[in-house]
Amino acid sequence: MIMPSARIQQEMYSSEAGVWFIPTTDGASVLIKAPISSLKALSVGCSFEVGIGVLENKVCVAGIIHDAPDTPLIVSRPQAHAEEHQALIEVLSRGDVNFFLFNEMDHCVGWSPGSLAPDDSEQASEHLQPITRLYTGSVLEFGESLLDIFNDAMHDNSTVAKNPELAAVKIPVKLVDWHPNFLSYVGMGTYQTVQVDHPDEGGMLENSVWAALSSVYPAQLYKSPAVENGEKTRELTDVLALSSQGNILIETKDLAMLASKGSRAHARRVSGVKKQALKGVTQLVGAAKALRRNCKISSSEGKVLNVDLSDKLHCVAIVSELFAENWDEVYEAAVAAMRETGDLFHVIDYRELVAVLKIARGRDGTLQMVLTKRLEHVLRQQTLNVRSRQAPDSSA
Repeated sequence: MIMPSARIQQEMYSSEAGVWFIPTTDGASVLIKAPISSLKALSVGCSFEVGIGVLENKVCVAGIIHDAPDTPLIVSRPQAHAEEHQALIEVLSRGDVNFFLFNEMDHCVGWSPGSLAPDDSEQASEHLQPITRLYTGSVLEFGESLLDIFNDAMHDNSTVAKNPELAAVKIPVKLVDWHPNFLSYVGMGTYQTVQVDHPDEGGMLENSVWAALSSVYPAQLYKSPAVENGEKTRELTDVLALSSQGNILIETKDLAMLASKGSRAHARRVSGVKKQALKGVTQLVGAAKALRRNCKISSSEGKVLNVDLSDKLHCVAIVSELFAENWDEVYEAAVAAMRETGDLFHVIDYRELVAVLKIARGRDGTLQMVLTKRLEHVLRQQTLNVRSRQAPDSSA
């Protein structure tokens, strides 16, 4: 297990994704934070590259995950600390180092030894010499344009960057022996486990959502509660959070990645996620109506649950990944569901759930407020393509 420094942990906490080169007792290692769907693809052997770029004396680094053959995921960041420059040189020199994978909650889900292509590593190392000239200091000095130039070079299939002043190299990496971590999250009287390469991908997303919410709702968070409708009993929803501040119903929809091993084209992935989101919204309409009819609700252990219906319900469909695409059909379905039920409907991915929880600082009332404010923005902009961000001041 790897323990990042306090600075790296804070950077991870504040970043949606990224790659970090860090010194370790045995030399150096690489940390990758990415959406769980992309980490699943890595765990079953999808192609992976490390990207290095130098413009004048400023360094940018990237992890390139080929979780879709036509649209790889590129997670990049500026690098401006001397210890990271030294660790990067060490990684390129050694060639064989350990790669540690972190999910949206900043938890290490597994690791693998990796081998970097030697010729490309040597070329990247030459661009970084002499190391004493490399910039260290505030990343604000980079500006957005530098990272944009670097990302364009990483997207480009050719090896020559479009900007001649940028020295950029993509280094193929072979991850040779995957070691998953078994993560256990303990609540009051129950617990859930998460394993990134577990074949029950839908169940793992449910457990991940439960884990993310468990500290906010330690006593009233229920997985797979049941509803009685006449003589029939069925699952009400995947996850139910009860509170005097308001109740949250959650349907999780995970797009399987393990079987495809990153071979599914981007358009097909988007189409699959849209279908799942629409199904989730439909299921949540049924769950909200069941609660409004005062049907008997029980936990999976048989405990009868008392639900306060004085406030509007937050009905949340959580998909594996909400790509930056046209979601008009799903948006209209969510708006129609709000008209039909009078409750609040959200369609987000797991990454956005974690971002909202971080903004709320684990406070139930604040979480309800952030969800409501976010939904107001979605309705004002008439799009699901909304991402929540923490204020630059961590105390804000």
